[in-house]
Amino acid sequence: MTTRMTYLPQHPSLQGLVDAIYVYRCDQPFRQRWAGALLPQLTWRIQGAFAWRAHGGEAQPIGRGAILGPASAAMQLETHGPMVVIGLGLFPEGWAALLPMAAGTMVDRVAALHDVWGDDADLPLAGSAADDDATLAGRIDALLCKRLRDALPVDPRIATITAWANGKDHDIDALAASLQVSRRHLDRITTAACGLPPSVLANKQKIMRMAAALAIGMDNRRAVWTEEFADQAHFNRNFKRFIGVSPTRFLQADDVLVRDVMQARFAIASHHPLGLATDAAVPV
Repeated sequence: MTTRMTYLPQHPSLQGLVDAIYVYRCDQPFRQRWAGALLPQLTWRIQGAFAWRAHGGEAQPIGRGAILGPASAAMQLETHGPMVVIGLGLFPEGWAALLPMAAGTMVDRVAALHDVWGDDADLPLAGSAADDDATLAGRIDALLCKRLRDALPVDPRIATITAWANGKDHDIDALAASLQVSRRHLDRITTAACGLPPSVLANKQKIMRMAAALAIGMDNRRAVWTEEFADQAHFNRNFKRFIGVSPTRFLQADDVLVRDVMQARFAIASHHPLGLATDAAVPV
């Protein structure tokens, strides 16, 4: 029995809006794995069934075409195979351009994509599990390029916020001043665009960068928790919150999908600040 995740690059016009397109195939009857607190997702289920479970909550079944909102903590993926799912991660700019609701209204939630895009949402479902990965991904690419023609305007402040979250200086007052807004208004803007307030978004990004480095064999845990967290216990709590398991288990356990995802996509990772590209994944 096998599980395979394949990543394919998106159309150039979609760069900076969405992450690479993936095809996930699993022929096991049932599997439950930690998916971490990755980007919001658009998914299309070609075969089988799956569900997301938000940090100890009830499993949320995923329809054939679905929106998976921002994760406030690590999610678990439950699959009933054989299954084939195609999808992609949405950067905050992509969410703002392609979806009409604020990301902050969808935290840890699932919604039917058909309710938002109508019949367009079903176009990738014309495929079958027998199609090759490039063909399946190509249907998503074509759909998103079509939707991009009616894209909504994107608040330019979102790019400033995501660059700040990926940086080393997480002075929230300085970020608010650079955007010429109050702290309270900054919280509203950031939560609406990213699903999390600035301080939590910054901690999440630090942990995701650390996990990406660990996934490719670079162990800088001590440098990270001594420089960017109050102490090791604070670092470990945040790591478990956003990844789902401890750093040691992240490296060793078989039920850690997020590690395998990071390894599989690393070579073609986006250079968007939240994309965990090569030059952003390794803490400095």
